[in-house]
Parts: sequence; structure tokens; C-alpha cells
Amino acid sequence: MTLHRVVESEGFTWLDVVSPSRLDLQDLARTYDLHQTVVEDCLDPEHLPKHEKIGDATFLILRAHDDSAKDDASSIQELTRKVAIFFRPNFALTVHRVDLHEVAMLRERFGGRGGAPAESCTLPLLLFGLGNNILGSYEKPLELAEQLVDQIEAGLFDGGPPPSLEQAHNLKRRVSLIRRILWQSSQVINKLVPQAERAEPLYQDVRESVEALLFWADQLLDEANNLQQVHLAVASHRNNEVMRVLTVFSAFFLPLTFIVGIYGMNFAHMPELAQPWGYPAVLVIMVGVSAAIATWFRRKGWLGG
Repeated sequence: MTLHRVVESEGFTWLDVVSPSRLDLQDLARTYDLHQTVVEDCLDPEHLPKHEKIGDATFLILRAHDDSAKDDASSIQELTRKVAIFFRPNFALTVHRVDLHEVAMLRERFGGRGGAPAESCTLPLLLFGLGNNILGSYEKPLELAEQLVDQIEAGLFDGGPPPSLEQAHNLKRRVSLIRRILWQSSQVINKLVPQAERAEPLYQDVRESVEALLFWADQLLDEANNLQQVHLAVASHRNNEVMRVLTVFSAFFLPLTFIVGIYGMNFAHMPELAQPWGYPAVLVIMVGVSAAIATWFRRKGWLGG
């Protein structure tokens, strides 16, 4: 376990705990009067965002996007990292399994050299910073998803090989996971009540941030759903084009094959075979049939003119 005593002033204390064991958390629970359910929730790496009021304390769980997540991540746990936040009016404890950039930025700001004085760190500022940083971690994946939507859409209509349906499906699944975690985060953030009126603008700013990200994710999810439908429609259209070409070729060669088949029969008496004009006459008939078929297809618009 790594314990960062980031802020220890008369008015406020913030402790940041990285990768604690069960024994570490139980020691912290005894020292800072944490409820046992808080310990259990901190130990659960798959816990979804939550808000819980315990006496004069509040317990939050938020999840930050994991930039190292694989492209085929298929669950919230694979795509995000959990941050547990326990706070009272003058005390805050943050717990996470790995050292997160979103929290490290605040440690550097309030506890590092050259940062803001520790005395300037208050509970509203800390919650505002954590909320903004954690929510901000979803901006980059949403931007990448938006770019991928444009690339897939362009690939469907550029005349080349279409993007794979799996690519469109993975995009939809990823955006759906982000949208779900943002919605759950919004439920948590909307339950936060500022202890002082002057802190309300900070809380409202975080609420507006999550609402904007949620709207963005909803829009991308709609576009991803549309892409899947367009992908299937384009694939069906291309299959129809291939079938049309094959049908045209079949229509040309079927009557010609029939004519050739007749004169390929080995009957003893086929009078026209003995005539000098028999061979050219059959060729003329074949050309005439082909011309008639071509004219009919052209009138139907199957030959592009």
C-alpha cells in the first residue's frame, strides 16, 4: 500500500491510498471510523458508480477511463478503473488499486512542489477536481470513437472494400459501455449536495460536464447503430450488384448455349448442317439473339444506359 498524506491542515485533511490490502483498509477503517461496507466496496474492483450516505459521511464510487484498455474491451471493468471516495466535512479519503493520472494531478496540485498551498484545498475543490478529471478521462475515447465513425462511414461509400461489420460492432459496444458508465456517474453526481452555498457553482459545473458527455455519447451511440444498419444495407446492395452482373451474363449465354446444344446433337438427319449457309446462319441467329437481349437489358437500365 502507498499512502499519500496530500493535505493535512487545520481545516481539511486528504489522504490518498493506492493499492491497499484488506488488512490495510481495515486499519484505515478503525483509524478513521469507516463503515465495514465501505471496506468491502473498496475491495471490489468491479463495483459500479454509487452514492451512499453513512451518518455524517458520504461514500462515492466513480470510474475513470483506462487509456491502456484493449480495443476489444467488452465490460465496464475492462474499460475503466474504480476510484472510491469517502469524505466528511473536514476529511477525505480516496482509494484506488492503481495510481491514476486523474488523482495524481490533484496530488501534484495541492501537495507537490510549486503547486497550490495545501491550505487552499477544500472539500468542494477536491470533489470538483476529482469529478472534472475523472469525467474528463472520457473525452479522448469519445473523440476517437467520433473519428472512427467518420472513417467507417467514409469507407462504406468510397467504392473500396467496406469496413468489417466487426469493427462497427466493436465501436457500438465501446460507446455503449462509456454511455452506461456516464449515466451511472450522472446519478451519483446529481445526489451530491454542497455544504455551503458558495460551493454550488463547482457542483453545477461537474453536473453540466457529465450531462454534456452523456449527450455526446448518446449521439455517437445513435450514429454507431445507424452505421451497422448502413453497413448491412451497403453489403446487401453490393451483393445485389454482383447477382445482377451474373444474371446478365447468364441471360446472354443461356439462349446461345441452347442453340449450340441443338446443333451439337448427333442425329443422322439434320438437313441444315449440309447446307453451305448453315454455319453463317447460326452465327447470325446467335448475334441477333444477343443484340435483342442487350437491347432489352438496356431499356430496363441494367446495362447503365
